[in-house]
Amino acid sequence: MNALTHYLNRDYTWQKLTILFITTFLIRFATFELYIQHEDRYRQADSFDYHLCGACIKSGNGMTRFDNQEPIFWRTPGYPLFLSIFYSLYNITTIDISKNKSPIKAALLIQILLCSFIPLLIFFLARLLTSTLPIAWIAAWISAFHLGFILASCFLLSDALAHLIFLGFLYFFYQSFALWFEPLNKYFTQKSMLISTCVAALLLGLYTWIRPNGQFLVFVILIIFLFGHCSWRLKFSKIALFALIFFASISGWYLRNHGLTGHWFFCPMSGPYLQTFCAPKIIRRVSGQPLDRCIKFLLAHVGPEMQNEAARLAQESPQFRVCKELICSKIAHPWITKYPWYFLCDWTKEVAKTTFDLYGSQLVSLVNKTHMWDPAEEFLSEKLMLCLFTQPMPWYMRLICWLEALFYLVLLIGIIVGCWIFLLQPLIAKRFHEPSLQKIQAIWLKTGVIIGALVVMTGGFGYARLRMPADPLLIIISLTLWYYLITHYTVQPSKRRL
Repeated sequence: MNALTHYLNRDYTWQKLTILFITTFLIRFATFELYIQHEDRYRQADSFDYHLCGACIKSGNGMTRFDNQEPIFWRTPGYPLFLSIFYSLYNITTIDISKNKSPIKAALLIQILLCSFIPLLIFFLARLLTSTLPIAWIAAWISAFHLGFILASCFLLSDALAHLIFLGFLYFFYQSFALWFEPLNKYFTQKSMLISTCVAALLLGLYTWIRPNGQFLVFVILIIFLFGHCSWRLKFSKIALFALIFFASISGWYLRNHGLTGHWFFCPMSGPYLQTFCAPKIIRRVSGQPLDRCIKFLLAHVGPEMQNEAARLAQESPQFRVCKELICSKIAHPWITKYPWYFLCDWTKEVAKTTFDLYGSQLVSLVNKTHMWDPAEEFLSEKLMLCLFTQPMPWYMRLICWLEALFYLVLLIGIIVGCWIFLLQPLIAKRFHEPSLQKIQAIWLKTGVIIGALVVMTGGFGYARLRMPADPLLIIISLTLWYYLITHYTVQPSKRRL
């Protein structure tokens, strides 16, 4: 115990970080080599899309299909560009994913190597936010064994690499921002804030090229800047600088899409989500029809609408192409605007799934061999029962699911109790900014807004994987509660740090 306490209270050394990195890499490498690479388990529901885009880029077609020359709007080119490097090295000649296992494996091994830096970034992020080394080290080691992070690094999906970049964004954003009631240290100068703001904007832009939800998160970030601890002049300077750099970094894709369709958009991914997962549930409520029939009803409108749009463009703007995803939005929106309450109810249910789902559900789909597609609808209670009880699986997988469930229960308890102790109770008692709690309240408010924004965006179809960008912040703030309770009830007052 003394050795562990000594380890947790010592700052980083390159030896300690190296051990953390090697351990993280070996866990992921063993998971891939022993299990994920077999039977194409690295192929998930969206994997072929990324593979196809990567093959198109390798062929010199860019994000345009080489079979029908139709431009691809549904995916952004960040992750396909990464894959295309390996497709070029192996000089692939077919888009058949089953015949390109060698370049895919090479790409995934490099992905695993890169994503092994994630616990190191989480260590520095937690250290920056809390200034408490035990929290930083525990958060880092938790992330090394985090089931979701392990699986994501082994899948042919964009989540893991995007997560790596997003952590870099979070670090520089929090280095550039302090809430209005936070005390500032001597390193928090105007120059350092502006430099960190620039780097954060660039990293969020890079993240958005891989995961397009950054285009929505940016508006939350710009609003957060209004509550910073600095002059209004500096606040608006940071807002303008962040917005300018961010939108400049992704403007090329806006220009490409506008040039092809005549519409301004970055990634129209919301269209198919609304048409496939949201509007059909509204129609089911209204009509009483089964969900699959409601999905087919809306899908039947897509073809005719595309033909009408193509005919209109042929006469009015023949230089433009039809964007199917925008047509999907056009079909779904009337139902959503007519029944906004139903839409909000269904969206909230999916957000709850994202919040409370277990990454063990991905193990269930691997065992079931259903990992290559997403069902039209899932229920959280059924998913949890499959993980913990009903799905036949090897004993070690069941143990992993139970360990994750117990870990997540402790994490959620920390968040719920922390919200009461640090936020709600002081607010009710009208003692919100007590000096003894100011620092920890600032941590919870700064992270809570971003956690909420990230999770609320997932209401189209919710599952644990979509929670991944928020998980490091959830781990950190939950640890602040447990560390607070331990130090305030077991440690002498002179040794309390947080």
